[in-house]
Amino acid sequence: MRKIIQDKTEHEWHYIQKGGLIQVQINTIEDVLNIDKLDPKNWTALACPVKGLEFSEETLSLLDTDKNGRVRIPEIIEGVEYIKKYFAKPEVIMEAGDSIPLDALGHTPFACGHSPADSAKSVLEILGKADATEISLADICVNEKLFSPGIVNGDGILPAECVKEEYLAEIVKKMIETTGGSNDISGVKGVNREQFNSFFEQIQQVKEWREDAAKDDSKIFFLKENTDSAAAAFVKVRDKINDYYLRCSLLKFDKDAEEILQKQIESKFVDENGNLLPLEVLANLPLATCQAEKPLPLDNTINPAWQEDINNFKKNVIFPLFKKEIASLSEENWRKLAGLFEPYLNWSKSMPESPISSLGLDKITEILNSDAKEKLSAYLDEEEKHPPIALATIELKKMLLFRRDFVELLRNFVSFEKFYALNESAIFQCGTLFIDGRSCDLCFKVLDSAKHGTMAALSQCFLIYCDCTKQETGEKMQIAALISAGNTDNIIIGRNGVFYDRDGVDWDATIVKIIENPVSIRQAFWSPYKKLLRLIQERIAKRAAEAENQVASKMSETINHPSSLTPTDKSKKNLFDVGTIAALGVAISGFATVIGSVIGIITQKWYMPFLFLIGLMLIISLPSMILAWLKLRQRNIAPVLDASGWAVNGNVKITTKLGASLTHLPKRPATAFLTSIDPFAEKKSPVKRIIIWTIVILLIALLVFLQFKVEGGLPAIWKSIKSWFSVHSPKIDTSPLQQSLESLGTTN
Repeated sequence: MRKIIQDKTEHEWHYIQKGGLIQVQINTIEDVLNIDKLDPKNWTALACPVKGLEFSEETLSLLDTDKNGRVRIPEIIEGVEYIKKYFAKPEVIMEAGDSIPLDALGHTPFACGHSPADSAKSVLEILGKADATEISLADICVNEKLFSPGIVNGDGILPAECVKEEYLAEIVKKMIETTGGSNDISGVKGVNREQFNSFFEQIQQVKEWREDAAKDDSKIFFLKENTDSAAAAFVKVRDKINDYYLRCSLLKFDKDAEEILQKQIESKFVDENGNLLPLEVLANLPLATCQAEKPLPLDNTINPAWQEDINNFKKNVIFPLFKKEIASLSEENWRKLAGLFEPYLNWSKSMPESPISSLGLDKITEILNSDAKEKLSAYLDEEEKHPPIALATIELKKMLLFRRDFVELLRNFVSFEKFYALNESAIFQCGTLFIDGRSCDLCFKVLDSAKHGTMAALSQCFLIYCDCTKQETGEKMQIAALISAGNTDNIIIGRNGVFYDRDGVDWDATIVKIIENPVSIRQAFWSPYKKLLRLIQERIAKRAAEAENQVASKMSETINHPSSLTPTDKSKKNLFDVGTIAALGVAISGFATVIGSVIGIITQKWYMPFLFLIGLMLIISLPSMILAWLKLRQRNIAPVLDASGWAVNGNVKITTKLGASLTHLPKRPATAFLTSIDPFAEKKSPVKRIIIWTIVILLIALLVFLQFKVEGGLPAIWKSIKSWFSVHSPKIDTSPLQQSLESLGTTN
C-alpha cells in the first residue's frame, strides 16, 4: 500500500457546512485530480466496506487492491493515479454516464501491451461497430461475442471451437483430453503452445516405438498395417469366445450340465414381469447355444448383443487370415488364432506410458500422417500474434466503471454530500422502512449484529433493528432504521412493517431489537406522565389479577371443603383495630394540613393557581426535557456507520431539521377533503355534556364568589372547615399507639 504524500502545492478547495459537519466539495475535475493533496484529517471517511452498500461492489473490489474488504484513502488516491494515466480527457468522469468517447481514451499501453484507444477500437470492430465514436459498458459486457470461444482473443490458448476444420477440431479435443488443456478467457478449455508441442512429441515417440518393433519382429505385425485393427477386434471378443468354449467343455465333461445351464439361460431372457430384457443385459448370456465339441457359429445364430462385434471380428481377423468366409470357428483354430496375437499383445504392453497411449496406434498414425501439426501450429501463431483483446477488455471495463462510479464514491467518501442533499440518498442508505404510520429513510444494512450491539448505543439515536425477508426468493437480511419523528409508544418488538430497497423491491420486516433514545422534546415533556400512567395501569392489572386468583382460590376451597364456611370465634374478634384507625386519622389530618397550606398560598392572587399548575408540570417534565435536549444535540450516526465497516472521520450529526427530513409522518394532500361523519363512532349524548359543563361553571362561580365575597376568602373557609372537623369528629384515644411507637423505638 502506498503512503499518503501531501504535496506542498496548494489547491483551492471549496468547503461547505451542512448539519454541523464541515466538508470539502468535489465540484471540478481539478478537485478529483488533486485529491492526494487533501489532508486526510479533512476527509469525512477514512475507509468504507466493499460489501453492504448501495454501490457497485465490482467497482469497490477493483479499488480494494489489497483485498481486505475495505477501501481506504491510499486506494482512492491510486484510483486517481489510474485515471490520470489512462484517460486523455479525465474531465469526462464528472458527467453522469457509462460510456467514454474514443478521443477521451489515452495512448499509454496497459500491462498487456495495448493502449486503451487501440483496445477500444479492436473491441468495437469485433462487435461490428467500427464506426462508433464511443465505447460503453454495455459493449464490454457483450460476453457472447467478446468472450466467445470461437473468437481469436490473443490469450495464447486455442480452443477447439476456434478451429474451423472439423477433423482438426477433433484433434484439439484429443489434445485437451490427453494434456489436460488450459482455461481460455472465454471459459472453455483449449491448448497452449507448450501443450501442443508436448502432444506431438509424445505421439511421435509412440510412432517411432511402433516402427522399431515392426522392423525387428515380423511376428508382431503378422497382418502388417492391419494388425492394429485386427488386434483390437480380437481383444474385444476374446473373453466371450473363451467363455463359449469353456461351457462346451463342461457339457462334454457332464451331460447333465446341459439342463442346468439351459435353465439358467432361460431365466435371464425376461424380467419378473415377463418383459424381454435389453441388449445390455442379454450380453451377459452365452455367445451361442452351447453343445459338447460344437464349433463357434459365425452366422446369425450368435447372441444378438454380440452380433456387431463378431461381424467386426470376421472382417478384421477371420477373413485376412483364412482368405475366405467361414461358417464356424473350431476350438482348435481359435487356440491357434489366439496364439498369433500373443507377440503383439505382449509388445503392446511395453508401449511408453502416457495419456497419449489411450488414443491407440491407429489414431496416432492417422494424426501423424495428416497435415494437422502444420495447420494447428498456424492457428496458434495467429492466436499469439493477435492483440490480447480479452485482457485489454478487463482494463477497459475498469475504466468504464471508474468513469461511471468514481465521482459518486468521492461524494460519499471524501464528503457526505449525497447524505445532506435533499431528495438524494447516500450509498449507506439501503431503502425505506414503512412502520407504525411513518416512513424511515435512513436505513442501514446490518452485516455484523454483535458490533452494532456495541457501537449503535453510542449514537444517541432511536434505532430499531428489523429482520427482513423477500417473499419471492426467501432471501433474508437485517436492517437498522432511524426513528426521528412521531410518537414511539407503539414501537415494540414483534411489530411488523414493510421495507422497500433502493430497487423498489418490498421485504417483510419485523422489529427484533430497539435502542431507545429521545425523538423530540415534545415527546420528552409527556414522557413522565405516560410512564406514570403505564405504571398505574400495570399495578391495577397486577392487583386485579391477584384478586381474581384469590377469589378463584377461595371458591375452589369452599367447594372442596364446605366446613370452612363455619365461622370460628377467632374470626369474630378484632374486626377493627383501634390503632390502625388512629394512624389513618393522623395521616388524614396531616394531609389536610398540607393541602390547606397549599390552597392558602395559591389563592392569595387570582393568577396563582395557574402559576402553581405550570410550575408543577415543569418540575415533573423539565428534567426529561433537558435530558432529551442534550441527547438530541448529540445524535450522531458515525458509530452506526463504524459498526457497518466504515471509518468515519467526523461527527455526522442528525440535527432536528435533518431528522425531520429522514422520518416522514402521514399528511393529507392539500387538495384532499375529509368526510368527518363516522358511522362507527361512539354516540355522545348532548345532555351529558351539558350537565358536566354546567357543574364545572357552577363550581368555578362558587369558588370565585367565596374568594371575593366572603371575608378572608378560600383560606378562611378552609380554616373554618378544619376547625369544625376538629370539634365534631369522634375522639379516639391514641395513647396505645404512642406507647407502641415509643416501645418500638426503645427496642431498636
